[in-house]
Amino acid sequence: MLKIRLNKSTIFITLALSTLLFLGGCIHRLKADVQPPQIEGMFWQPDLATTPPSGNWDLLGVSTFVPQWSVVQSKSWFDHEIGLQKWDKNINLQQLQQKPWAQHILLGLAGEYDEKLARSKVLQLAENSKKIIDNTKLIPLKGYYFPVEADPTWICVNDLAKAIRTLPKPLWISIYSGEQAPEHLDTWLKSWLPSRTGVFFQDGVGVGTRSPQQARIVLEYLQKEFGKDNIIIVLEAFRPVKGGKFRSAYPWEVIEQLKAYEGQKVYIFDGPHYMNRMTVYTVALWYKLRYGAHTIKAS
Repeated sequence: MLKIRLNKSTIFITLALSTLLFLGGCIHRLKADVQPPQIEGMFWQPDLATTPPSGNWDLLGVSTFVPQWSVVQSKSWFDHEIGLQKWDKNINLQQLQQKPWAQHILLGLAGEYDEKLARSKVLQLAENSKKIIDNTKLIPLKGYYFPVEADPTWICVNDLAKAIRTLPKPLWISIYSGEQAPEHLDTWLKSWLPSRTGVFFQDGVGVGTRSPQQARIVLEYLQKEFGKDNIIIVLEAFRPVKGGKFRSAYPWEVIEQLKAYEGQKVYIFDGPHYMNRMTVYTVALWYKLRYGAHTIKAS
């Protein structure tokens, strides 16, 4: 068994290094005005299998960690008291902040695993989120993430706007579109998004909706209307497989996304499930080869 595992590891490393030589390029071949992607944050969708979260994402420059939710199904993933039952495994926010990749925490609030259920309960989830906020005031946080995702098919999206207005800032939400090249996405977003609300745009590459290059076009389209600091792309580090499931993206697939997002701030979904240590080592090495003088810094 050990021999088989070593052989598989050798094959993987050989493929990864070959990919780096093919995709990375040398410092002097890169245009001087090309800015590397700034990999600032890592999402985590809490579950029992990945609690507590662990990884080496700081090697990519990650310093902000986004637990997608604090409470789901009316049970808390964290050990602070908010008057709710806790999951069998839970973590301490202050201990989490000791990790180099979680120096800053954008705290996910109350949510549900099922999107339809979350949308139907969005106002109640906002009320539950206020309790979370009240009980974490003594913990220094970068801000909050309200985990009810929006797309143009949500007819009652104004309910999300109502919920957002009741919550303190800084606050972030996320949006997506099932269309490869969505028209009027900026108009749709502008029609309901409350002011001073940050937006994560899911690139749609992981679910097979669009290519990284197409995602970049949509991103810039939104940033033209709302500003570069207010719309941040989320790199989906997974790919679909048969049966409606997903696998981790291969390092070269993540690299293609990062190349498309040069000059942009990037958050990755999600670290504990899809960005293992070998993938991080490979991508970090590619980053050094491609951008050379640009060091990866945690911001």
